[in-house]
Amino acid sequence: MSEPAILPWDRQTREPETAYGYFALYRDLGRTRTVAKVATEVNKSRDYLHNLATRWKWVQRAQAWDREEDRLYIEGLAEQRRDMARRHARIASALQSKLVTRLQNLDASKLSPADIARWLEVTTRVERLALGLPDSTTAHTGPDGGPIRAEVEQMSEQQRADFFKALMAEAAARAGQANPTGGPDTEGPGDDDEHEEADGGTSAED
Repeated sequence: MSEPAILPWDRQTREPETAYGYFALYRDLGRTRTVAKVATEVNKSRDYLHNLATRWKWVQRAQAWDREEDRLYIEGLAEQRRDMARRHARIASALQSKLVTRLQNLDASKLSPADIARWLEVTTRVERLALGLPDSTTAHTGPDGGPIRAEVEQMSEQQRADFFKALMAEAAARAGQANPTGGPDTEGPGDDDEHEEADGGTSAED
């Protein structure tokens, strides 16, 4: 079994321990590192340390260390983003069922075009999060390709109700619920504030 490769920032073959200690200090000074700073730190002459730096390739090894630090930092950020996306997806999946219940308790005939457009935006945002996709502002369009609010304003009251019921059914289907057409109010007495938000509050727009 072969020996593992010696990394540039580690102690090299035949590199004296003292010389490596000076290099490690130089390496750990960061991107503003200089041999002069090391000389001041260890109370050695610059010429002596410059000779060591040349012989043991301090500059190249420190640059390799910087690249490795950058790689680890980027990997860490990527993992944090993945964790965040997973957390958002779990939260949004739980919200989908709650959102469907909220939609079922609304009277479609009393919703304005702005209300319908708002709820379409909310259902889309929740679905994106549930799929682990980044949240974004989505420009929704109606059947004719125009802004959804303008399209809904041109509908009759019955068409608006049908449109909203279709939206509710789709949201229920995506949330895995079998009965999207309504049912008894299963929310507890502590949910009064949520109904107020659904009817005219600002939470769906936040």
